[in-house]
Amino acid sequence: MVTNIAKRAPGRPKGFIPDEALDRAVEMFWEHGYEGVDVDRIARAVNVTKPAIYRTFGDKSTLLLKAVERYAITYVAPRMAAFEAEPDIHKAVTGFCEATVNAASDEARGGCMMAAAALGQSERVTEIRSYVAKGLTATADIFAKRFEKEMKAGRLTRTPSAKVRSRALVDLLQGLQLRAKVGIAREQLLQDVRSYVPLILGG
Repeated sequence: MVTNIAKRAPGRPKGFIPDEALDRAVEMFWEHGYEGVDVDRIARAVNVTKPAIYRTFGDKSTLLLKAVERYAITYVAPRMAAFEAEPDIHKAVTGFCEATVNAASDEARGGCMMAAAALGQSERVTEIRSYVAKGLTATADIFAKRFEKEMKAGRLTRTPSAKVRSRALVDLLQGLQLRAKVGIAREQLLQDVRSYVPLILGG
């Protein structure tokens, strides 16, 4: 039988939104880790086929790398923007730390998804580690630039240096997220972080 109806070329299913799939992948990798998630589950979660996920993102390890990048855009970038927009340095640092604790203390998705991915066993783990390292360095640089500005304005003491403060803050945040991952209560972490801010800012 002859028909004039052409077959639909393979590609993304109608209505498939890659960012929504990435958001779901972030949630699942964050909650279950790389080894605990398969592409079938992600595909079912966004009502597409497994081949559609592969065509859009590549293999599972590449999907994890893209999910890490998506996590940075969705969860880290807004906190950094709020930090830079807040004129009061004490409020800026406190707000950043509290937002980090709140995100890391989710009942299902504790800790930092980026750190977990960097410590995982995916085939793209070297690239993930490089991406995370660059992100931590960039974050510390933004903190240091702000601290230096506050020091020049006389709102912070000259010691410790802006670089020391910034790296101490980055390390503090990583420790808080680890404590959240192992189940330390959000209220305890928030109480702790508020007591740490004066140590970072020098008073």
